[in-house]
Amino acid sequence: MPGILKMNSSANGGLGARDVESKKRAHDGKMVNGERPLVRKDSPASAPAVKTPSYNGSDANGAIHAANQIAQLPPEIAHVPVEAYHSLSKLIQRISQETYNELSETLVQMRELKAPQINGNIPNGLGLPNPQDVEISKQKKLLLLRFALDNRAKFIKLLVLTEWGRKSSADLSKLIDLFGWATKQRYGQDHISDQIEFMKYVMNDARQLNPDITTALEILGTGKAEWIPDMGFIPPPPMTAEKALKLLRYMNISLSTRLIVHEKLPHQLSKWRIGDGRVTFILDGEFEFDLMSFVEDSSDQFHFIDMRLLFSPAPVISADSRFFNRLKLGVDNLLREEGLEACFGYLHNVTLSHKIFILSTQVNDLLRTGWAGSLRSEFAHRVLWIQYWLNRPGRKSWIEIGVASNKPKDGKVTWRGPPIPSITVRWFREGVHVQDVDLDFDWNHLSVERMMKRVIALHVGHLLRTTHQAFSPNVIARPILSDTEPSDSRLAVSIGSKENTTNLSIEPITGKYTLSPATPLSTPAENAINRSLEPAATSNTITQILARSILELIQRYAQQLGWQSVARQALRMEVVKAAVDLNVLRFTLFWPRGWSTNTALVAIVDATGESWWICEIGEKGSTIVHAQRIAIERIDGRPPPINRPTLSRIERVAVHQLAYSITARALGKEGKTYSLRYEIESPRRPASLDGVVRGWALHVRTSELLSSKTGDNSWLMPAMQITGHGFRSDYRNLWHIATGTMVSEVAADMQKLMSASPQANFTFSEGGKFSILLSTPFGHEVVSELKARLRDLNRLRSFATTLEKRKMLLESSSLEQVEFQYSQGLSVRVFFGTGTDIQVKFGDRNPHNRIHSFLTDMINDRSPGLSQSSPGDNNGLDRFCAALIWSRPLLTVLDELESRTPGNVDNPAVHVHALRTYRITYTNPPCSFDIKLKLKDDRMLWDIEDNEGKPADLRPKNERSPNFKRLDTLKSALQNLFRKRDERWWGVRTGIIADIDGVPDALRKLNEAVIGCYVEGGVKQEVGDNNASISAPARQPNYPNPANRPNGDAPINVKKTLAGRGGGNHEVITID
Repeated sequence: MPGILKMNSSANGGLGARDVESKKRAHDGKMVNGERPLVRKDSPASAPAVKTPSYNGSDANGAIHAANQIAQLPPEIAHVPVEAYHSLSKLIQRISQETYNELSETLVQMRELKAPQINGNIPNGLGLPNPQDVEISKQKKLLLLRFALDNRAKFIKLLVLTEWGRKSSADLSKLIDLFGWATKQRYGQDHISDQIEFMKYVMNDARQLNPDITTALEILGTGKAEWIPDMGFIPPPPMTAEKALKLLRYMNISLSTRLIVHEKLPHQLSKWRIGDGRVTFILDGEFEFDLMSFVEDSSDQFHFIDMRLLFSPAPVISADSRFFNRLKLGVDNLLREEGLEACFGYLHNVTLSHKIFILSTQVNDLLRTGWAGSLRSEFAHRVLWIQYWLNRPGRKSWIEIGVASNKPKDGKVTWRGPPIPSITVRWFREGVHVQDVDLDFDWNHLSVERMMKRVIALHVGHLLRTTHQAFSPNVIARPILSDTEPSDSRLAVSIGSKENTTNLSIEPITGKYTLSPATPLSTPAENAINRSLEPAATSNTITQILARSILELIQRYAQQLGWQSVARQALRMEVVKAAVDLNVLRFTLFWPRGWSTNTALVAIVDATGESWWICEIGEKGSTIVHAQRIAIERIDGRPPPINRPTLSRIERVAVHQLAYSITARALGKEGKTYSLRYEIESPRRPASLDGVVRGWALHVRTSELLSSKTGDNSWLMPAMQITGHGFRSDYRNLWHIATGTMVSEVAADMQKLMSASPQANFTFSEGGKFSILLSTPFGHEVVSELKARLRDLNRLRSFATTLEKRKMLLESSSLEQVEFQYSQGLSVRVFFGTGTDIQVKFGDRNPHNRIHSFLTDMINDRSPGLSQSSPGDNNGLDRFCAALIWSRPLLTVLDELESRTPGNVDNPAVHVHALRTYRITYTNPPCSFDIKLKLKDDRMLWDIEDNEGKPADLRPKNERSPNFKRLDTLKSALQNLFRKRDERWWGVRTGIIADIDGVPDALRKLNEAVIGCYVEGGVKQEVGDNNASISAPARQPNYPNPANRPNGDAPINVKKTLAGRGGGNHEVITID
């Protein structure tokens, strides 16, 4: 169809005059310009309205008349769309490009025109012009002029065309519309003529003669019609059965003789049978046909009788059908002209063609059922193309079913004769012809659906095998393939336990990958696999979803156990791979309850399945300082299933293993011997039902744990065992049980102690075996705690021996503390378990609170006992018990003297200088006495000494004045006391000597002597140069002790030590 040049520069280029009208918009939004649009009812809806002039003041009749006239007009001609026009700019662009190309060719031709070089020298470099150069220059100018003239004509035509198009575009548009309409009308007339002719030709065979109803009724009623003329035919005599049988036997013998003697049958017709006067040739799986002959030799042709197809589904060829008539006519002609071989070739080709046609029909049936949209077929020239998996990305796959001649390429014929055609199938898998494959189609029972399933099953098997080869060797992938049913083929892939398995299969109809069982992760994975279709990407995607499914299952049960998930933005995959030395697919970190932030329980998934690790994270969370794998026992090579009990056991074993790992590292740094062994089966269920997660036991040497002194006999057997038992109820500390064995000598004493006072954290059994319950903070080693408990146990053992030796009553005992009674109504509690020091606690009213700090130093061997201590007092515990015995009478009477007068704090005032040195001071009358423990002739004696005769610097402050003078009454009372003698004490010149039990009576006598000299209003002393007098204050209730005041009369160096933890209300004041 001719087009019009579209002017890009013109505003109305390519538009008709009817399209450039100026319109106005009325009040109702319609476009008007003094005219009213009228639409014909018989015109198409898309046709533009026909405008009729409107006159002001016109009547309704005129408008109706005009509308009727317009309605008589034919419909408007359809317009050729603007898209069908060729742009003028495109024409100019092409002409410009063509001009440039011709110019380039012209310049190349001009460059190739060169004059030949002349040999020889030219004097002075000058010479006459070469005639050849002039000719070459003329040729170049001629080429350039021809180019200019030719292209000038082109551009002149283009200019004319442009100007003409600009002026006549509107009229030309109408002309093109009119030409298109006329062409369409002419084509329609020619088409109608052809259709009428074809219809007459087709209906000629379907025409039936008009029935003769009258004749039919007469024949049906009377059996004859009088008006039908009699032809005078003489009917043949009837044939009897014997004659018919004889004739058939004769025909059978004739056929047998002809086939055996006179006919040369092709080898394809070697299977035949004779019966009922005919010979039946059989070709298995295709067809059989019947022939008959009236002569014994080949002088007459065979005659075609019948044909039957030997495959299914196949139609039955009826003898009165139109197809049979045409077939019989064609076969008889071939038998007459070419013989049996041509007849066989014709029928064989018909059968093969019909088989392919049946397959084509079955394909069409499939397209109307479940295979709709997934198959595409074409049938032409006895070839059937069937393309499957239409929507699958990538190259296409199809099969070709056609008839092959089977003729050799060299054209040679073997002794068997020329080959016969056969149905062949070619399979193109993703655009590649697959040759080494046996499709094994059943041509006796035609089923295109079964054929397609066979081909697709082979294709699916190929894809699954290729994907299987892309998996890592550590991934368990098992292809299960079927050669006939593609839906039964799958690739079972599992990581870890069998429960974590996914099946990769391909949907037979659409060719899309599917994953089963369906999970929230399988849908996006299927989409990713179907987008890429690469085996490596498919294997990676499946491996990743299996790893994700493992982690999601772990996270689900971890959440139930209260594990806190750790954010791992700073921890990169490369760091984890380097730490665990595995090809990590995915990992996740947890903080189980009670774990510190620098230690995490890590679940790592690689190609072999899940594994559990204990990782110590760096400060910034981007590094792994130490990683240790948790040992998990596997049943039959399978890991335990992921469930809540398994994760609970893994957490318990991880806590144990972390504690033992830290302990082992600490022991390794100290160079101590240890061994870590499997000892305990953690699961309570039978091992056949679940994986067994084993616990650990740490074996250490007792000789490296005990810091025994030289000469001490070892009281433990050489080895001990430590086992873990999880968190305490506070989820901050861990329980451990240390078991060992004592030597027989120590075990007997410990057995008596345990029977008298059972322990909560310590158990002892016969034979010396014992168990200690240990508690350590999470992430700390356990050996230091074990050392402390063994030290406490040793102390308890030593203390029990000491108490038995001192005949003291043991009230209660444990590894942490011992409470015993050392006198009537007096008991003490000794604590072993707090730190390395032994702590001592007395009751609130116990007199030993006065020397609590000194006793604590003594029991911890920081303060020695008496310089002449007995040989049995060889440790702090023994010296402590001895000190309690010899200090009790003194301290008891001192408390008694202080508490005789309520509110009295300084008359007398007791000052403790040391464990064996005390001072008693009185303010009214002023005096002081020192009490010291001395050892003489293996006896402990208390020396009560008057300080009057001592140097001034050894006396209290109020007695240091040179003018100090003691009362005469006091002197006299003391001299009388110092001359007396009792059973347990006796006076000396400057004091009193008393034994341990006699010191209370002596101090009471001394106190009575001093208090008996009490002066009302205080004692006045002369002071220095001003002759002023100082009065010693009288006893005043609730007056603070001068030694406790900042500016009191105590010496400068004052050491205050509060009573022991939980001790009494007394303060022990030490004056250096």
